[in-house]
This record gives sequence, C-alpha cells and structure tokens, in this order.
Amino acid sequence: MYWADAIIENLVGKQLVSTGISPSGPIHVGNMREILTGDILYKACLDKKLESRFIYLCDDMDPLRKVYPFLSDEYSKYIGVPLSYIPSPDGNGKYSDYFLKPFVDTLSKINVNVEVISTTGLYNNGVLSNAINIAINKRNEIREILHDVAGYDLDENWYPYEPRCSKCNKINSSTVIKYEDPYVYYKCNNCGNEDKADIRTDDGKMPWRVEWPAKWFSLGVTIEPFGKDHAAAGSSYDTGKVIARKIYNIEPPVPLMYERILLKGLGVMHSSTGVSISAEEVTKFAPPEILRFLIAKNDPSRHIDFDPGLGLLHLIDDYEKIENAYFGLDKPNNENYKRIYEMSRIKIIEAPEKINFRHIVTLVQIYHDDASLLEALKRSGYNKNEIDDYLNNEINIAKYWLNKYAPEDIKFSLTDKKILLTDNEKSILMEFLEKIENTNWDSGDIHNTIYNIIGEKKISPKDGFSVFYKVFIDKTKGPRLGYFLSSMDKNYVIDRIKSLL
Repeated sequence: MYWADAIIENLVGKQLVSTGISPSGPIHVGNMREILTGDILYKACLDKKLESRFIYLCDDMDPLRKVYPFLSDEYSKYIGVPLSYIPSPDGNGKYSDYFLKPFVDTLSKINVNVEVISTTGLYNNGVLSNAINIAINKRNEIREILHDVAGYDLDENWYPYEPRCSKCNKINSSTVIKYEDPYVYYKCNNCGNEDKADIRTDDGKMPWRVEWPAKWFSLGVTIEPFGKDHAAAGSSYDTGKVIARKIYNIEPPVPLMYERILLKGLGVMHSSTGVSISAEEVTKFAPPEILRFLIAKNDPSRHIDFDPGLGLLHLIDDYEKIENAYFGLDKPNNENYKRIYEMSRIKIIEAPEKINFRHIVTLVQIYHDDASLLEALKRSGYNKNEIDDYLNNEINIAKYWLNKYAPEDIKFSLTDKKILLTDNEKSILMEFLEKIENTNWDSGDIHNTIYNIIGEKKISPKDGFSVFYKVFIDKTKGPRLGYFLSSMDKNYVIDRIKSLL
C-alpha cells in the first residue's frame, strides 16, 4: 500500500492536516518535504472521502535567533524580536512576509492548496488564549513532564509563557512576575521595562514544546508530519504528546516522521549556512511535477539526495516513465506507480506530452529561434501550430537549467569546424549515409541503424557513437544519439557528413 494511504487507512471523521515552519530565511527544498508530505496526506484523505482541511502555520512569532549570512549587521538589534515585528530586508513590510511570499507563490505552481495561517494572528485573535491559560494554571505539571520526558531542570518560578516586551519587543528576555488572568506581569531583563502582557493578543507566546500541543488542542489537528529532529527520544513530539494527553486531555495527532533532503555533495540544507536551494528556485529549473514527484515517490522514512545537475534529468526520466506506465505506454517500475503519479501530477491529462524533457534540453541547444524550434518539435511528434504555454514553460525551464545547473558534458553547440577523421570513422559515416537513405528519419530507426553498423564492425557503442558527436558538436559524448540526429533536418545531417568526407 502507498505510504500516504497506509497512514490514513484507519481514520474516520473530520481530519485536519497541519504543517508549519519558521520563516526566518529563504524556504528551501529541504523544507518542502514538510509541506508536500502534508499535501499528499491531505489528498489521500480527500481520496478516501474524509472531510478534511490542510493548514500551514507560519511561525512568525518565533524570534530571530541570530544574524544570518544573508542579513546585514544592523539586524543584530532584532535578535530576540518576533519575525513579524522585524522590518523586511528590502525595506517593504515585515521580515516574515518577505520570506513567506515567494514560498506561497511556489505552492500555487506545484498544486498545493493550503490555508496559510500566521501564528502571530492566532495569538492576536485570541485563538490560543484558552490553551495559554490552561498551561499557566498547570505549569507545575508541565514542568514535571518536561523534566521526566526530556530531562529539563526548570526553576519553580518558570512559566510556559514568554512575554513580548512592550518597549524593546524582545520575546526571550523577560521574567514573569505573576499571572492574573488574562494578564501576565513581567520585567524585561534587556531594557528594564515592567509591564503586563495580555494572553488574548500577541503580547507574548508559549515556548515551542508547549506551543505545539497547544496548537493541536486549539485548532483540532489530527495529522501532522514532522522532521526527524522532532522525533528523537525526549524530543518535542515526545513531550508534546504527553502534554496533549495530561494537560489538554486530547489525543496527539497521527504522526509521520520524515527524513531530511540532502543537497548532493553538500549535505543537510540550512538557509543559515547557505547550503540550500530555495523552493522558488527549483520551479525555475525543474518542471513543477518534479518537486512533487521527488517527495511522492520516496518513503518519508528515507532521506533524499537531491542533485540539481545530472540527477535532475534522471529524476525527470523516472517521472516520465511512471507517467507512461499510468497510461499503459510503458511497463511500471514501482508497485505504487499509479498513486505516485496521481500525487505528483499538476493537472489531469488524457495522455502524456510527446516531447520529453531530455529532448527539449537537446532542441534548445540546437535551435535558437521559435520558428526553427517549432519545426524541430513537429518532426519529433508535436502536432500544434504554435508552442503552447505548457511547452513554452518547459523550454524556459530547460534553458535555465542548462545555464545554471547542467554539467558540462550535457552542454553542447553545433560546430562547423573542419574535423579530421580516421579511415575507420569515415567508413562508419559512409555506411551511415548509404543506409539512412532508406531509413525513417526518427530516433528509433536512426539509433538502430547506427547500432547495427558499429555492431558489424565490432566497435563498442561508446566509440561508435563518439564519431557522430565528434562530427556535430566536436565532443566525444553528447545527448542520446537517435534523438539528437532526428532533431536536426535530415539534409543538414547528410550535408555535414559529406563535407567532412
């Protein structure tokens, strides 16, 4: 059974799938495992006819932890201030919105329909006030839970509430003096300010280990995916589920722990270290289905190595193979191929596109104007009189990938240089010219013709194919040869070879 269907198999009634992240920096591919895992679970609930909602909690009440590499030194004065109270790096609006907006724009491109909810808004609208009141009144019990489960030694004067100083706005520098519902009286250790915080507003927040189960309680969360850092012994999920049961008298959500996405050759992605690729960036160099496919096809318990170079082409090949299998055009290579495809696709189509991505990568390096590119596409089976929006987007994606992420051995340009050929190479090319006269000008027949020629001459495919790459791009390797030659006008190919013989 597909992993998402297995998770929700025994669920009944209304479901609320919750995900979230702190928008402290660019939201990267690694973060996308959270939102896409949640989206796939949500879609699985809908497929099971369960009344369901899907929310994304923007944790913009979290404080700025440090001055990240992408920030100027002037942000040091905002350390400890909630992200929703810090100015944007571009000077327009809030810090949290600056990083949230491109992420939300990306979600619309990859078919994620989620309710984005500001945690600051939850506090400011009083949604969490009851949970705060309960937590404060049961703070000794919570303190014992944190000690017994996670080994925390908290002072007997500890409160599960962090006031936001009304003077300096810092949220992690105050000492709570007393609580008189709905006010928390405090003194700021940073600026000396003394005031009271109203728990019905965003005058303060709960610490994460209490806030998480408080959100479950206040919002009615029933399913939540989360990263492995929250799932270790004594972690926030361990304390959260006990707080949920003993303090809030609810069952914790059905959990789904997911592994990290690693950037090939660089390791775990973190915006703070610069080792990351933003989710927005991925949609510029990969078709939108591919980001979904990356998450949908992998079991959440396994880490993912993301390679934006050659690995991306292999990933797209895998997607196209599963898509073709879904429509009965290829043999499936995964028992869950139908569900993987359904969770990956952006829209419902009647048949796959005839032009695969690798072929587009080849074509855009041969043809540099729309008219000649369209003619080449028609030779490849494209049956429209103009390049539609979908294919045009794929073309732009291919160009962007080639410019920024493609390995050098994928890149090429046609050459008109005078290439010196050996007698053996001339023999291969002459026989090719003879046989191609009676061969269909399509990738399969061209490939088979060349393969038969070099087979008869007892030459390895690598050495035989390199003759053609040498002639046309002055390299020993290149795109898939049949597709490559069929992409060009037959007369051009013949004339080029004749000119070198």
